[in-house]
Amino acid sequence: MRKVNRKSVFGLSAAAAVLLLAGSTTAASAYKTITLDVDGKTETLEGFQFGTVGELLKERGIEVGEKDLVQPAATSALQEGTTIQVQHALAITIQDGANKSLALLTQAHTVADVLQAQKIQLHEADQVNLDPQSSLKSGDQIVITRRTEKVEEREEAIPFQTERQPDANLYTGTEKVLTSGVEGKATIKTTVFFENGKEVDRKQDRQVAQQPVNQVVAYGTKTRPIVVASRSGANFTASREINMSASAYSMPGERTATGTITGHGTVAVDPSVIPLGTKLYIEGYGYGVACDVGGAIKGNRIDLHFDTRQQALQFGRRTVKVYILK
Repeated sequence: MRKVNRKSVFGLSAAAAVLLLAGSTTAASAYKTITLDVDGKTETLEGFQFGTVGELLKERGIEVGEKDLVQPAATSALQEGTTIQVQHALAITIQDGANKSLALLTQAHTVADVLQAQKIQLHEADQVNLDPQSSLKSGDQIVITRRTEKVEEREEAIPFQTERQPDANLYTGTEKVLTSGVEGKATIKTTVFFENGKEVDRKQDRQVAQQPVNQVVAYGTKTRPIVVASRSGANFTASREINMSASAYSMPGERTATGTITGHGTVAVDPSVIPLGTKLYIEGYGYGVACDVGGAIKGNRIDLHFDTRQQALQFGRRTVKVYILK
């Protein structure tokens, strides 16, 4: 803090009056050396002076407010060698959070001292715009940001996965649960940060409390048998059903490709489609056996033997369902 040292002569008119009235001894006692320190700036005053500290300050135009510090007291009489110290209060504003504002005059000279004097407490997360130990000057503003946080917790289900595996013992289209799935659980902890009551950030922490158990499901790969009702009303089981173009012929007593004799139930097939020896049920014809072949019987075609030519002509050619019997 810069000091200004200078000597001033004061109170000459008063001293002259004293000399005239009281003589030289009284005049000598009225002559004083006074040190004046105003906000750290000092000066030395020499001269004739009567009265009090307050009167001297008023004479020199130094205003003193209610919160200003004056030592010795303004009512103290001036003495030889008196040091007068005047410390004007600092005009400070405090913005505490979003809504609380305070303007004050204070003799405290650091942020920490001002807050202590105003009984303003800071929590660990709070922030202040100025260093707590920094020196203040008039016009400074102390801004306190109140930081708070709130913790929210909730549980969240963790879905289980489904594992599928083939099972040759189950028919196609069917499934069997081998292991039931169980959902897991997770705890979601969310910390919400506020500054002066306004949310500014949030952080999330996810902890798995219980791992899920996967569900295991077996699915069938076994071909499902086809149950068919024959013309006689009896049911039979087929392993496969094929739509085929059927023609009719009648050549009783002839030998087939497999060595059998033709008759009702003799069916000529394409062996690449229906293997020879396969037992069949043909819609609109009845039971038969794939035991013969023919040059024109290729792909999804069959030739059905009838006992008479009339029966063969009556059947003609048509599309039929051919069931492969088990």
